[in-house]
Amino acid sequence: MKQSKFALVAAICATGVLLTGCETTNSIPYKASASNVIAIQQSLQSKKVSVSDVGMAPGVDESPLCRLMGPVKVAPGKTLSQYIKDAFQEELLMAQAYDVKGAPIQGRIEELSFSSVSPAYWQITMAVQSPADKGYKVSVKYPFDTSFTAMGACKNVADAFGPAVQELLKQVVTNPQFPKLSGK
Repeated sequence: MKQSKFALVAAICATGVLLTGCETTNSIPYKASASNVIAIQQSLQSKKVSVSDVGMAPGVDESPLCRLMGPVKVAPGKTLSQYIKDAFQEELLMAQAYDVKGAPIQGRIEELSFSSVSPAYWQITMAVQSPADKGYKVSVKYPFDTSFTAMGACKNVADAFGPAVQELLKQVVTNPQFPKLSGK
């Protein structure tokens, strides 16, 4: 009788470990930042641009794992680079500075990592350029609160990605070289 209770408890624990090990986390949808929109409007002054691509540099992990919970998913069906590209386009659209025929800005993620233990942060470095200008690099280390549990900590990692991208894009659009990317 004692052995069967032990076997049942062991089976339940093993099932819990297997299920927990396969979980993924999803963040909240991106929302354009009012300060970024204003910075774009002031910087480009009615010039129009587009976002041709945001890719990953060789060796940058597009699907980082969080503890034993699995990969951090920032939006259903989107990679991290797609999320950043869509966020950049949303900022430009909200600023009325996006045009498919505008100067194409290209982004390249050169560093993308996070820490889910204290001090928790996202570290993102991106280079931007266009045919009109060789461009520049920006980097952000965005801090956020963490949790002792893997589930809580990994949810915080995913939830902090959107604000980290907002801060990254703020560094892009407030850079004095940003208007040169428009080529006009």
